[in-house]
Amino acid sequence: MFPNILSNIVVNIAILMIIGYLMPRASFFRKTIFEHQKRTREKIVLGLIFGAIGILATYTGIRINGAIVNTRVIGVIAGGFLGGPLVGIIAGLTAGLHRYAIDINGFTGLACAVSTITEGLIGGFMYTRVRSSRNKYRIVFATTFIAEILQMIIILLIARPFGDAVELVRIIALPMIILNSIGVVVFLESMYSVQRSLDQHSAVHMKLAFDLAQMCLPYLRKGMHHVESMAESAKIIYKNIDATAVLITNNEKVLANAGENIEDLPQFPVIFHYEFQRCMIKKKTIMLTEDDLRKYQMNHTFKRVLIAPLMRSDQVIGTLAICDKKFKEKLEADREFINGLSSLFSSQLELSEIDNQKKLLEKAELRALQYQINPHFLFNALNTISAYCRENPDRARTLLLALSSYFRNTLSTHKEMVDIHEEIEHVLSYLEIEKARFEDRLQVNINVSPDLHFLVPNFIVQPLIENAIKHGMKSPLLVVDVKIEEKKEGLSITISDNGGGIQKHIVEKLYSGNHDKDKIGLANTHHRLKSIYPNNVGLVIESKPALGTRISMLIPRAGL
Repeated sequence: MFPNILSNIVVNIAILMIIGYLMPRASFFRKTIFEHQKRTREKIVLGLIFGAIGILATYTGIRINGAIVNTRVIGVIAGGFLGGPLVGIIAGLTAGLHRYAIDINGFTGLACAVSTITEGLIGGFMYTRVRSSRNKYRIVFATTFIAEILQMIIILLIARPFGDAVELVRIIALPMIILNSIGVVVFLESMYSVQRSLDQHSAVHMKLAFDLAQMCLPYLRKGMHHVESMAESAKIIYKNIDATAVLITNNEKVLANAGENIEDLPQFPVIFHYEFQRCMIKKKTIMLTEDDLRKYQMNHTFKRVLIAPLMRSDQVIGTLAICDKKFKEKLEADREFINGLSSLFSSQLELSEIDNQKKLLEKAELRALQYQINPHFLFNALNTISAYCRENPDRARTLLLALSSYFRNTLSTHKEMVDIHEEIEHVLSYLEIEKARFEDRLQVNINVSPDLHFLVPNFIVQPLIENAIKHGMKSPLLVVDVKIEEKKEGLSITISDNGGGIQKHIVEKLYSGNHDKDKIGLANTHHRLKSIYPNNVGLVIESKPALGTRISMLIPRAGL
């Protein structure tokens, strides 16, 4: 009799191992069994499913002395371990009430029903301990071992006649206590091993997606409008995955096609019009199987086509498609792969667009500075030159050349970065005119080594000198000192004057971004520094009314 009991329990454990192997492959179980947060409806469904496993174990058990030797505890207590108290209670009630219902007046019907419900409760209350422990299988084995001993005690307490209950427990106690305790461990391990395998496979795919996104990053930074970069990105993907063709499209056409030239197929315009557009409209990945491709007469060319949307600010800007000639089983993993890759590509393309907009903004701000021609400066310059025309024609010609140079540098240059001496040359053109106008009332000293060469943002010094002259010429003699020197951190530029100073509230407004309209030169210079060089403090302004102003900036070295 013992060999029969042993073989039956082993067979039942084998059946449960198969069930444990199959369950994690369903998305519902992956989202519920292996996650702590479960909705009540999901817990009820899980309880009924594990209860059904317990019922199956009842039917596959064998009858011994009016009782059923079975592995019902495995499904019930495992439900509690995996789902928590509610799942364990529902599983225990489902399997326990069924056991009682099929043998209401049976020798052990009530005892087995009570013990099954009790085991479900025990499993549920051990849920948190099992989930948080590194030695969960020891806890599972020990808990099931104790639960099965408790079942034997319940049989002895409830089943009558007592002598028959003692004889039954003598026969079934050892195999059921030991084998069912092992069976629960094996059942849970079969589920966790499949989940680990799926997670590992998914992790490999996600790592590949991250690696591909990293390799494509230099090209994605140029944006989708850069067709050559999209072509290089498609080639990189094609070379690193097992696929027949890789396509990148915008909303209207194919931008890049690596591998087999799918665009040459006569059916492609139709499939692009319907399926690619369907992906864009739904904003989610679609998978075309062999049956789907048959209606486009492309089933002999490809066995599967995956199309994922590329997004920017919740708007579809194109698609990423992977085409296969080979039939593949791991469809869900490949779907996760292209979802991850398209998501990473979308993020990089969106960042490239933000970066592009930032550059355009910086250029616009530079243009705003360049085109901010003070009409008073032009009027005064022309008046000054006019005065020199009769008295000193050579001086007038020199000033005209300086004015021409100033406007040429102001309005014509398209360079964002210039050498510091080119910037100073522009400043000197401006000062040539201002000195002619103010004569001995203006003194500007520029201290910079002729051997110093350092790239600085174009039009970064002149607005500050212009600001000093504009607001400081109320004094009898305005002295402006410009000191430019190379330091370890970068290029230090300091502009000091002995003018009337800048009021504190104006400086505070500048730093807060609420500057006055007539302070656009100062504000734009401050903002450009912070925008071009991350973590740059911008302009550092020290000013005392009636004593003067000192404005300094630091242009960091490339790479700092």
